Amino acid sequence: MPRDILGTRIRERRRALGVTQADLARLIGISASYLNLIERNKRRIAGPLLRRTAEALDLRLDELDGAAERRLLETLHELAHLPDIQALGAEDDSAGEMIGRYPGWARALAALARSERAATTAARALADRLTHDPFLGETVHRMLTRIASVRSAAEILADVPEMPADQRLRFHQILHEESRSLSDVGEALAAYFDKIGETDRSLTPLDEVEALFETRENRFDEIEAAAAGLVDEATGPSPVPRRERARALAAERLGALVDDIVARQPEAETAPARARARAALLTYATGAILAPMDSFAPRAADLGYDIESLADAFALGIEIVCHRLTALPKGPKTPRFGYFRANAAGTIIEMRGLPGLGAPRYASACPLWVLYRAQQSPEAVLRQRALFPSGLRFVFMARARNTGLAGFGKPRHYLTDMLAMTEEDARLTVYAPEASVPVEEVGPACRLCPRRTCPHRVEDPLAG
Repeated sequence: MPRDILGTRIRERRRALGVTQADLARLIGISASYLNLIERNKRRIAGPLLRRTAEALDLRLDELDGAAERRLLETLHELAHLPDIQALGAEDDSAGEMIGRYPGWARALAALARSERAATTAARALADRLTHDPFLGETVHRMLTRIASVRSAAEILADVPEMPADQRLRFHQILHEESRSLSDVGEALAAYFDKIGETDRSLTPLDEVEALFETRENRFDEIEAAAAGLVDEATGPSPVPRRERARALAAERLGALVDDIVARQPEAETAPARARARAALLTYATGAILAPMDSFAPRAADLGYDIESLADAFALGIEIVCHRLTALPKGPKTPRFGYFRANAAGTIIEMRGLPGLGAPRYASACPLWVLYRAQQSPEAVLRQRALFPSGLRFVFMARARNTGLAGFGKPRHYLTDMLAMTEEDARLTVYAPEASVPVEEVGPACRLCPRRTCPHRVEDPLAG
């Protein structure tokens, strides 16, 4: 437990039991002055001394040195960095004192913060969808087109009363067909808004695919098991034919399994979503064949999850390495990764989410993300310590790669791959930031970010 919680907890427990500092110091074998320093959080306490103190205070050791308090302290630190809370002058360095003296209130604040964060995240996500969702834009455009067609045909019928019967019949047919199409578009739009009110349902095919991966935590054990039997068949003389062979094997031998998975998942409701989900799962299967998890996971840990070293070790592209890292089995010493891919226009075209990390689905993310800076230094991995308005901290690693034709005079077209992890998980990797690495304040996107004074803002926030 952090020192500023532990000392305060000892002091409050001693007082509750009616024990003096001198009596407790004598019981645990230290001087009263040293105990006073511990209770004032000026000295650390651990090992045998901590055990004797817990016994003297009639507490279990984990009640003094528990992970729950550490997580609670992290939550209060996050709260202290919220823009609105910072403006109130919240004493970040007193969070441990509060937990030690008033643990109930500290937990209540954390619960309120989680509830507020969930509500704000949902509101901003819906606002982002309503502002940028291509499905909504396309549907409204189709509706306006049909309305214009109906109006044009009706005006012709009204303005030309002496129109021959066959031509009049033709315009009546146009009105009939366009009005039916308009009705279909209206129904689709109504269904869209009905879905918005249901927080547990997705809105577009892209959302449905992301919801499928999120539900399975980016991992499909049945594909992993089936792909293990195809690893030897994908062996080739060079990396490129090997990848092509793996893709062919995935389509030919695992296509039925993938179709079954898609059919059984309620997240993929529409035909376009099922087609996208099938393509995404076949890509997943290709990665499972090229880098079976039984060998990939331990090798990744040995290499500190270095994406370039893993790409070299398995003769893979960076994007496949990133996909495999997001699919790692959960474990106490295994970092959890999110993944983003952006095109040269700055649009995120693929995303594997990470809890707590909000990102826009239909617009460019915050321009301060290293995801966009990476294209200034192609083929190099750039790292960033990112602090979000929620107070959460993440470590981003981004690398831009050329996807255009090779050769002199050929235009260079870049895609950028970015891995994301919490700062705590980053300590398990080669990307662990030193204390000297600056923390950069970023947001999800201008429309979703409450930092109104950001000099890089280009749009007003929708909320916050």
